Amino acid sequence: MRDRLDGKEFDFVLASDLARTLQTAELAGLAATPDPSWREIDIGRWQGLTRDEVDELYPEESAALREGRPVQMGGGESWDEFSARVAVALAALIHRTPPGSRVLILTHGGNVHSVVGAGMQVTGRGRTWPLERVRNASVTEVIASQELFHLHSYNDARHALPEPSGPDTVALVRHGETVANREGRWHGTTDGPLSDHGLRQVERFAGSHDGATRIFTSPLERARHTAEAYARRHRLIACLEPGLVEIDFSAWEGLTTSEIEQSFASEWHSVFEGAADLPRGGAGETFAGAGLRMDRAISTLARSNPGERLALFGHGGSIWALAARVLGLPWPRYRSLGLPTNTSLTRVQLTSDGMRLVDYNLPLR
Repeated sequence: MRDRLDGKEFDFVLASDLARTLQTAELAGLAATPDPSWREIDIGRWQGLTRDEVDELYPEESAALREGRPVQMGGGESWDEFSARVAVALAALIHRTPPGSRVLILTHGGNVHSVVGAGMQVTGRGRTWPLERVRNASVTEVIASQELFHLHSYNDARHALPEPSGPDTVALVRHGETVANREGRWHGTTDGPLSDHGLRQVERFAGSHDGATRIFTSPLERARHTAEAYARRHRLIACLEPGLVEIDFSAWEGLTTSEIEQSFASEWHSVFEGAADLPRGGAGETFAGAGLRMDRAISTLARSNPGERLALFGHGGSIWALAARVLGLPWPRYRSLGLPTNTSLTRVQLTSDGMRLVDYNLPLR
């Protein structure tokens, strides 16, 4: 964790007052202020038991939890009670810290899950949630205020634990920076080259990640170039998959945000102020449509490549749309999820209940 936080400065550092978080702070060289409001959920008499032991000793409570019914775990807190406590702690923190403050909280998996789930209004409890369990020593970054919640990255434990892999986990990689990205232009399905910085990014990414046994890429040049850099390094072949292309922005493509706002004022207002998920640029794709397309493409690739560890190279908008679909976020709540940055890594897990978000928008190391 010390390496992951190296170079970051914080105005406030808090920690749950439980021994494991205080020890984590000490080992990371952080002077943290203990705060009991950030304790893990109270699971009462379940404390110290394995899941199998809980199932055996308290079958009714365990069944209620799995089914999403309210239950005070082991006579302690229910998930709703715990979430309410965490929400109060977060609101109090926002109230007492100046706007723009950078705060580090060393806390517990349940607390992170609660903050992220409540902030984005993700439904479900426990094992049914579309968010994978928070990993030990992982870092999750959010922007929070009284008016705003924004998940920037989720569950980054690459500095501490082996990366999740296997045939049920699919890695999604956004391409390196492009000239259009640098100019602030909407790319969409229009092709275009990587910038010099983007070329350096993709080589760094290729050298810092491994584990994939088969890779697929959007046919657009920027994603293809990113995938081919990885393929060369790891002696793989980058196969084209049209289902991974960027959102089609139609008439908006090649324009800057200000140019779109001026030339398509009514449409822009309907989409971004009126929360109408219209086809972009008049004849393009909707956000929900892009998420569905990505879902189908990934599911098909996973089924047709059994036993392979897949890495898929694509685009920020389409990966963003997929993540929103996995989390059940409708278009009006899209702002609670950050756009993946260039050469960022996002992983999803395919389960019998659908996809889960393992981690999100992990930055280039």
